[in-house]
Amino acid sequence: MSNELIPTIKLDEVTELGLQVVDYRKAGDLHFLKSPHRNEHYLFVLVNEGNLKLIVDSRGVVIPAQSVYYILPGQVMQHFDTDADAYVIAVDAFLLNQTYKYILDEGCFAQIPVSIDPEKAKRLQAAILLLAAEIKDKSINSCKEHIKRGLIDAVAGMFAGEYTDSTVAHGRKDSSAVRITTAFKRLIFAEYKKLKKPSSYAAALHISTPYLNEAVKEISGNTVSYWIQYMIMVEAKRLLIYTDKTIKAIAFELGYADYTYFSKMFIGMVKMSPVAFRKKYR
Repeated sequence: MSNELIPTIKLDEVTELGLQVVDYRKAGDLHFLKSPHRNEHYLFVLVNEGNLKLIVDSRGVVIPAQSVYYILPGQVMQHFDTDADAYVIAVDAFLLNQTYKYILDEGCFAQIPVSIDPEKAKRLQAAILLLAAEIKDKSINSCKEHIKRGLIDAVAGMFAGEYTDSTVAHGRKDSSAVRITTAFKRLIFAEYKKLKKPSSYAAALHISTPYLNEAVKEISGNTVSYWIQYMIMVEAKRLLIYTDKTIKAIAFELGYADYTYFSKMFIGMVKMSPVAFRKKYR
């Protein structure tokens, strides 16, 4: 199935906050989730009771009671069935702590549900409800964004904490494609501001560029070039929202001496200019 045939759900088409909390008991008909689609954001799932059934990258996934699960940007998923008491939290990548992203991305698009201690589940649900209440609160004050960011960190950190055990995070069939993709992701997290070409990553990993692309595409569904641009865009969004740096300074920090080229690339990926993005989300 080609990427062109799979619709992509963008969080800014649902909410302007880069963030959404869904209580499955109150969500009504989830018709738009029942067809295969990709998300541009992270999805975190907490199931308290019952079973939530999804299809993720053509794999049936059953998330049982007292379990957590997450879905990475770019994965193909669809809602299959549920009798669950569950919460789903959608978070734009630029809002996530980099440490948590590193842990979550280590799943290499083959993450599995993880059982969670009942007491931890209660604390996690409490944090999710606080976050949901903060989203609904329309009052404006100078601390609101910091409070929201702190609650996002708390919720995402609790999920990431359940996946820090490498035996869980790597609970998948071992293969050369998985090993190469894992090594590539570790490298790109550290070097994306410096290395901009697939050939540079291939050379650093001592393999050919076509072999690297083939492995990464097989595991992640996207090319090496896509992930290079993706990492740049995530950091660019973060800098646009949480700093007052000029577009030129942000471009330079991300490794682009020509900020006009950077702006064109941003528009191509995000479908709006850096200035428009900053104005919308600040």
